[in-house]
Amino acid sequence: MNNDQVSSGIWFFIGLTICLVSLQYKVGTLSSPSSGFLPFLSGLAIGFFSLVGFIHATIRKNRGEVWDSFLKPVHWEKALIILISLFAYGLLLGPIGFFLCTLLFIGFLLRVIDPQRWLLVIGGSLLITVATYIVFEVFLKARMPKGFLGF
Repeated sequence: MNNDQVSSGIWFFIGLTICLVSLQYKVGTLSSPSSGFLPFLSGLAIGFFSLVGFIHATIRKNRGEVWDSFLKPVHWEKALIILISLFAYGLLLGPIGFFLCTLLFIGFLLRVIDPQRWLLVIGGSLLITVATYIVFEVFLKARMPKGFLGF
């Protein structure tokens, strides 16, 4: 067995366990779902997709394809920079506000992680920030941190 087959098998048993545990609650019907309905469907979905993954891994193994590590092409320094910037975003969100913090965060990612031209960095970060502000503040009426600028 290769690693994909093993991981698919583990996920199948996780999905099966979720299904079995959800049967302890009332599942209900499609027209009248009960408390165990959504966990049961989630377990079925996990089990189904793990079976698809297992079959796919078996076909690839039978063709002679070898498993290749998915961690090899990862640029760990970029992942660390993103993790640190997300942490900083969370810390600065309250003091400087959603709009400015998001603008700086997106601009930083566009310029540092995958360097883009300054026009794209400024325009893209402004567009993304305005769009997320409209979605959360206007449509969803979520109260975003205002910060020292007041917006």
